Amino acid sequence: MSRRRLDLERSGPWIGVAGMFIVLWYAISSVPYAPWWGVVLSLALLIPTSMLLARWARSRPALCVTVPVIGAALNGALAYVGATYWGWSN
Repeated sequence: MSRRRLDLERSGPWIGVAGMFIVLWYAISSVPYAPWWGVVLSLALLIPTSMLLARWARSRPALCVTVPVIGAALNGALAYVGATYWGWSN
C-alpha cells in the first residue's frame, strides 16, 4: 500500500490562502468588542500578510502555510493590546 505525502511545494500556497480566509474571519469577528478603527486596523494587518503570502507562493511555497499563523498571531496581539491597554470591551 503506497502512502502519499503532502507536497507543500504544490499545495502550500493554497493552504495558506485558505488559512488567510480564517484570519479574515478572525479580523471581522472583532466587531463586537473593538471600535471601528480597531476593526480597520485588524483588517489592515491582512495587507502585509497577504503580500507576504503572494511573494512566498513563488519563492518559498512550502513556507506559505506559516503565513496565516503569523497573521493570526498579529491579530491576536492586536486584540490583546486593545483589550488590555486601550479599553476595548463589549
